Amino acid sequence: MRVKRRMVVVTMIIYIAALLYVVFLEPTRSAGEHYAPPRWMPLKSTYDFIVEAGHSVRHWLFFLLNLLGNIILFMPFGFLADALSGAPANKFRVIITAFFFSLCIESLQLAFMIGVFDADDILLNTLGAYLGLYTYRFLAKRDVVLVYNNS
Repeated sequence: MRVKRRMVVVTMIIYIAALLYVVFLEPTRSAGEHYAPPRWMPLKSTYDFIVEAGHSVRHWLFFLLNLLGNIILFMPFGFLADALSGAPANKFRVIITAFFFSLCIESLQLAFMIGVFDADDILLNTLGAYLGLYTYRFLAKRDVVLVYNNS
C-alpha cells in the first residue's frame, strides 16, 4: 500500500496530540490526582509490580496493562518516524528522539503532578518506538506499506 508523505505527517500530528491528551488531559487525570512520588530507579517499579502481583490475577492484569500499554503507546512513534524519513531512518536518532520525548512527558507529569514520573515508563516507551521502527521495516520489506515523498 502506497501512502503519501503528507498523510504520514498528518497521522504523526494526530498521534502526538492523542498521546498528549491521554497522558495529560484525559478526564480522569487532574493535577494531584493519581499522583505518587517519582520512581527514579530503572526497573524497580517493574520489579515491585511483579512482587506485589504474587498470585493475584487482578494485580497481574494491572502489571501487564502497564507494561504492554507503555510499549504499545510508543510503537506508532517509531513506525511513523521511519515512514517519514523516506529511507530507512537512522535507528539511533529515532531511539534517542523517542527517549527524550518520553523523558519530556515524564518530566511534565512530575512538574504538573499528573500521573507518576517513572523511569521504567521511559525505557518501555523507548522499547515501543524501537519495535514500531522495526514493524515498519518488516512491512516495508514485504511491500505491505510504503511511503513515497510526493506530498
